[in-house]
Amino acid sequence: MNKPPTLVGLSAILALSASFLSSQGQSQTTAGKGHGAAFEGRAGLNGYLDEIAGDLEAHRASGMARITTETQAKARQAEVKAKLRALIGAFPARTPLHARIVGELETEGVRIRKVVFESQPRFPVTALLYSPAGTEHTKKRPAVLMTPGHLFTGKMADATMAALLARNGFVVLSWDPIGQGERLQYPDAAHPGESLATAATGEHGEASLQPMLIGDTFARYEIFDALRGIDYLASLPEVDDKRIGAFGCSGGGTVTALASALDARIAATGVACYITSFDALLPALGPQDGEQSSPRFIASGLDFADLIEAAAPRPYAVISTYSDMFPFAGARASVAEARRFYALLDAGAAGVPAGEAGGGAIATPTGPAWNVDTTNHVALGAPLQFITGPGRHGALRPILAQIVGFFLRALEPEADPEHPVLPPSLVDHEPESPDPLPGISRAALQVTKTGQVSTSYPGSETVFTLNRTRAAQRLRSSRGEISATALRKAIRMATGAEAEAGSAPREPASSLSASGHVQVPSGRFNLEAALAAPSTPGPYPAVLFLVPDSIEADNTISKANKARFEELVAQGNVVLAVTPRPSPPGSDDMKSPLLGQFYLLSLRADLVGRTLVGLRVDDAVHAVDFLAARSDVDARRISAIGSGPMGLVLLHAAVLDARLSHVTVDHVLTSYRSLLAAPLPVGAPEDVVPGVLRSYDIPDLVRVLGTRATVTEPLQGSDDLSQTSTPLATLQDLQH
Repeated sequence: MNKPPTLVGLSAILALSASFLSSQGQSQTTAGKGHGAAFEGRAGLNGYLDEIAGDLEAHRASGMARITTETQAKARQAEVKAKLRALIGAFPARTPLHARIVGELETEGVRIRKVVFESQPRFPVTALLYSPAGTEHTKKRPAVLMTPGHLFTGKMADATMAALLARNGFVVLSWDPIGQGERLQYPDAAHPGESLATAATGEHGEASLQPMLIGDTFARYEIFDALRGIDYLASLPEVDDKRIGAFGCSGGGTVTALASALDARIAATGVACYITSFDALLPALGPQDGEQSSPRFIASGLDFADLIEAAAPRPYAVISTYSDMFPFAGARASVAEARRFYALLDAGAAGVPAGEAGGGAIATPTGPAWNVDTTNHVALGAPLQFITGPGRHGALRPILAQIVGFFLRALEPEADPEHPVLPPSLVDHEPESPDPLPGISRAALQVTKTGQVSTSYPGSETVFTLNRTRAAQRLRSSRGEISATALRKAIRMATGAEAEAGSAPREPASSLSASGHVQVPSGRFNLEAALAAPSTPGPYPAVLFLVPDSIEADNTISKANKARFEELVAQGNVVLAVTPRPSPPGSDDMKSPLLGQFYLLSLRADLVGRTLVGLRVDDAVHAVDFLAARSDVDARRISAIGSGPMGLVLLHAAVLDARLSHVTVDHVLTSYRSLLAAPLPVGAPEDVVPGVLRSYDIPDLVRVLGTRATVTEPLQGSDDLSQTSTPLATLQDLQH
């Protein structure tokens, strides 16, 4: 492996850790933080979904191992790019940027211009343009697009590094991604500068829900903003448009990696504290926000390494820290795969054997190092570099010189990459200072008059309004009625539901459970349930009662559901109260109160082509199997009741399973189209099915069920979709 070049004063390099620490740190919760049944159910379901991911990634790995020629590598690149475009959503048409400079200042030889441009019409992007000051532009300079991590401070977090790159001869565009800095999508009017979505990742999660319904992603908007940033840099007279690079850390690394995979104009890429592998990420940190978790990404045969490989053979630096929350082992594995791929397009990426001293196992060093994915000696000018150093997420201080050196080698051949310019005042400036740069306050770097696009440019578009317009264009306003057969196929395609009626193993009558606590088999899982039946011989009508928590739990809803359960039994029914996966709710998934308690788990399912709705539909079908197998149940009279998200599950299940003679539901979302019209969705992730509106909507379920469904107190998309009530169905409703 290569050792880093000696650099005098490396230990004194500016501490940038605080600038790059991502608010994702709030979300470093795993299933292990739950309690009791909630923990066990969550952990088991997480493990099941991770096994699906593991099988998909193993299949991908076997395919990648068969790529051994340049022609095959280029074909794989084309395949990956096509898949990314399909998953993310087609980008908008490029329109005039209407870029304007709204202010200018200078600090220690760095010129900073305040910039506003429109990535789409009436969709302003706020940015700071850094460049060397006091020199005439006698030659065109290299440039870097810099994207910050998931911090509300947005571009302010990158001020020090942007200035440092400018001191080394680069023009740097540092911008506010959506939901960060001056571009909050859900600003709290009562608390200026704060978000109703709590965190930057909460903003991204909220903004992701509605695009998902029409088959798009939030990443579509973020990446397109980045590409328009490249457009802006390329338009500047002082920039060489053939020497534009991109750098991002954490969430900024996500945008940078995706943009670089899709836009060959990015001549050099640096991705810090983001690249890992899904087999390492999912059991550890888990999936992250809507920007980083495109539905069906893993199901489509993709992994982190594909983002690197799509850029080959352009210069690329994967930058990782040994104790990062994005697992280092995954980063090293992805780089090792990418190095073999890169070498098919540029032999220099592989390096050369380092001799006896470099043989044997690859150890993880304790200090800054280069290319610890291989025992080969890789030249610092090779196209793929793995820059590593000690510390946790975003701790780039020990490897800052190497990062700057990489961009100098890739984009400025006349420079001395082993001795980047490190101005003393920048080195001495403490990151804890309230000022992002020496002598410059945050207020001085504010681009808009009010500090927010929403109030400085009234009438500006948001992701919500842009998606609403796109939905109107993408979805047919009226289409013919979908047939029952086509609807069943569409449900399985969209939700990932797999269970077939009667597919559960049938137990002998002698082994059937009596009343009390029971476990209902659902695939490899046993669902917690309560069963009660009349004491005299049957057969009796049966009621499947889907509940969000055990009826024995100590909360208001559970107590009300228990009373209803007992009433149904007293009316002469066999009653099964089931909590489907991943109920009961836990607290491990919280990104924002608006997103509810199932958000990250829904992302985990989406990645592998499953959904919470689909998993729960499978549970409902298996619960019907459980009831239909009982000798005391009249299999012709099995009905079901549920409220809120459970009611929506039952509407889907009843379309797939004709054994449900009737379903009675309340407080169910009236239509996914109504959710598209909600400026601030609340509690929606449990109900969201990616791409659902491309094939069907909730009214289609109700229409196909006809007299088999009773729907009361439906909710609009603007309502709190997590709310439930105790179903008020009468026995007549249930036996309709």
